[in-house]
Amino acid sequence: MTSNANPDAFLALLTLGLITDAQHDAVLAHPEVRSLPPLPGPAHALAWMRVRGLVTQAQQDAALDAVESATPADPRADDAADIAIDADDLVELAEQGITHEAIEALHKDGLIDTATRDEALPETPVTGSVQASLPVALAWLVTDELLDKASFEATRAQVAAEPAFAMAAERARIMNEAQALIDADAKLMNTWKSNAQRTRRSGALKLLLTLLVVGGGIGWYAFTPAGVPACDAASTRKTLDRLMFRVAMDTRMHTLDPEKRASIRTPTIGTLHEVGYRKTDRLRGCTAVITQGDDKDEMAYTIGPVTPKGDEMIVRGADPTIVRARFGHLDASGKPRYNAEPIGREAMEAAFRAGARWLNARSVPAYPRMRPRNRSSMVDTDPARSREIAEIEVTGPCRALEDGAGQACPLVIEYNDLLLGAMGGGDDGATSLALTGEFGFVQEGGNWRVDGDFAKTFTRTLLEARLRRMGVTDAAMPQ
Repeated sequence: MTSNANPDAFLALLTLGLITDAQHDAVLAHPEVRSLPPLPGPAHALAWMRVRGLVTQAQQDAALDAVESATPADPRADDAADIAIDADDLVELAEQGITHEAIEALHKDGLIDTATRDEALPETPVTGSVQASLPVALAWLVTDELLDKASFEATRAQVAAEPAFAMAAERARIMNEAQALIDADAKLMNTWKSNAQRTRRSGALKLLLTLLVVGGGIGWYAFTPAGVPACDAASTRKTLDRLMFRVAMDTRMHTLDPEKRASIRTPTIGTLHEVGYRKTDRLRGCTAVITQGDDKDEMAYTIGPVTPKGDEMIVRGADPTIVRARFGHLDASGKPRYNAEPIGREAMEAAFRAGARWLNARSVPAYPRMRPRNRSSMVDTDPARSREIAEIEVTGPCRALEDGAGQACPLVIEYNDLLLGAMGGGDDGATSLALTGEFGFVQEGGNWRVDGDFAKTFTRTLLEARLRRMGVTDAAMPQ
């Protein structure tokens, strides 16, 4: 290892207990470590290890937990926590392609000056987990105020006025895509502030809907009819009314703010509509309008047997987008029209979940260490629906990729987003999002896996879903 790689940064991680001897040995044996640029400190070293797969998010969290819970108290615990948090921030940038390479390229292209480059390098990871993205890095410099907005505007005007030459189009593309990202960020923040000022009554309805959807099967009253009841059957309405009462009670129990708690009333249900009936599963998909005071929103639910061959029926909450995807594409016999062929539903879902687990292990949201939602005393939750990825549905036929090496399938994913849940002011729960996009799959050794663009596609669809939930529907998204 050369001295430029700052071996003391890795040794500091070992001394603090954030990595093990075996992980430190893996660093020393890694072929890339000799060519690393100078590392500003231990956080950059830990971020590099995370990006290169030498340490996982779970291992980092476990190591930090051990340091923080040591008896007697470890005086270095605060330092270890600061390094872990800073490393999380750096890996988040690495997942977006905001790296030393991107910063240096922006400087080389004359889009940022030397002072901005020198200020940005200590704040960015030395290596990315995706290809360096100059537009994203440039937008980040502006939104994080490392680059003055006036300087950015001046450079953009200069680039726009440049005569046509080999690099002019590329420079213009970088500036325009960065501007689109800056505009999207500004719009999101404005909408976020506006949403925070909405009435408490509207907020109470959102709390109820969150509990309905994220919890999955919640407080459901079972009944035993002759067959699967219709969406608007009397028994269904009675069950939904009881459900609304129990969900409202549960929400009040878990709301600490007295004023907000007082504003929570039992909502009413109307406009019950059937989307479709899957005969093989004996499962009916329905939508309805939930009303609380002057506020209305859409909800969805399914009706089906408690056990596959049983007669006892149960009503479960669901995401409307998922219900339309799952029950809106059935053939005349009540079977799914699209089954992710030639991959197959089970193989596609297994590949998608494996890809999402891999991505989650390498990414760094600020929320993995949040406490899970407490199990309510008033409602029963379905563990399967409480998973990060609750449901995956195919919305159309898969198509062969252009290179013939795989398939691209249009999907809707029900994603329980802890980050947006925290941003929304919830106690410790998630916000259910419907992610819509086309995802690629390739076959390897007889098994299917997600393709190399999965991280980019998943991150983009998640961002778009978050923007939609925040009310931003017209933000320009760079391709």
